[in-house]
Amino acid sequence: FRNATTNGEGGNGTNATAKSIEMSILMLRDEEMKVTQKLALQLKRAIEAAVVLVHPDWASTGAVGEEIQAFSDFLVYALDSDSVLGHWAVAVFDEASGFVDVYRGRHYGKIYPPIKVKRRSGENGKRRMKWKYKDCDEATKRATTLTLRYIPGHYQPLLPELTKIAEKRLDKNGRRSRSIKLDTRPSLEDILSALEKWKVLYVVTDGRA
Repeated sequence: FRNATTNGEGGNGTNATAKSIEMSILMLRDEEMKVTQKLALQLKRAIEAAVVLVHPDWASTGAVGEEIQAFSDFLVYALDSDSVLGHWAVAVFDEASGFVDVYRGRHYGKIYPPIKVKRRSGENGKRRMKWKYKDCDEATKRATTLTLRYIPGHYQPLLPELTKIAEKRLDKNGRRSRSIKLDTRPSLEDILSALEKWKVLYVVTDGRA
């Protein structure tokens, strides 16, 4: 940057460098947006595939498809499975009603993929493959818990507030709140605890039921 700022007259080098950095940032944002959109479409298709397995007629009637909006109600079909989606938990915060829909995967809190275990069964003593699910750690629970904000017609990722904003928040005694975790995402247990504390209406759809 030193060489760039000293080239030319009137700070032309500085202006060129600033424009170059700005263009690089814009290009990076465009690439990130493309990746995000691609992943979102893949996730939508994976969820709808789980729906069609249970309701194959919905594809022909237009209930699901590329041009059809996804619904949070579809999550239960994907979370009630043995796929990686079955290890997730999703909390949908409805901005219009103030209500929260919580979807808990069948294997939430377990490590993915499971471990193959050979067990003998039957009189002939033949070995059969079974799957063993081990408990995961807290970091994995946080990583597999998704929070979404729903506004009519659209779902948005609900992310932790900015650190600077959170640090300025004061508690009832006028002191900075120490209860806010700024360095981690919440786990499902954290979310349910907060909803209970603040008396927010919610319902849990459990894939393990």
